[in-house]
Amino acid sequence: FWWILGIMAVVTMVHHFILRPWFLNWGAPASIQSLVLPGDKLTTHKGDTRAVLIKASPEEIWPWIVQLGQDRGGMYSYTWLENLARADMRNVYELRDELQSPRKEGDTIWLANPDHYNGQGYQILAVVIPNEAFVMVGGKDYQRILKGEKALGSWSIYLYPENLHFTWLIARSSGSDFPAGNRVLRYFTYEVPHFIMEKKMLKTMKRLAEHY
Repeated sequence: FWWILGIMAVVTMVHHFILRPWFLNWGAPASIQSLVLPGDKLTTHKGDTRAVLIKASPEEIWPWIVQLGQDRGGMYSYTWLENLARADMRNVYELRDELQSPRKEGDTIWLANPDHYNGQGYQILAVVIPNEAFVMVGGKDYQRILKGEKALGSWSIYLYPENLHFTWLIARSSGSDFPAGNRVLRYFTYEVPHFIMEKKMLKTMKRLAEHY
């Protein structure tokens, strides 16, 4: 019995002190993690930052971001995992004119089929700056923002030029003061799956932008 507890303690420590710091800010150097970005003001805490460096301009990458959404080009992640969660995702690996309608603040970004999850599988665009920022929040959080309050959380995609030839594609998850129970639940059930899916999304968008 005691040796089982010992193994569990070691695994927990390795996860918390080694693996977790690595995956929370995967791919993002300190200079990118420390950036103050447009969506940060919507929440209390800046949160975690992941990034990939792409050999393309922001103008070349932005059309792929515009296509994000279950009702557009998908989320560029593991389709089979998304659909295991009943997202009914169909990823599109090409740019299509009919999927390029300009995004604007207040738009709904569907993360799952609107007919599933009682129509709650979505985010709302709270900040849109073409070729720069694509900031999403939950429906209730968007109402909080409209009232001048802080959102409980946000999920943002940014483009930050490194130089004339390379651009950082950044994903940042920010939050406010969640209740203790919510923080524990996120720690054990949300962080790792979100990392797996988001990493795939970033790497897929890098491949598409560089080789399309």
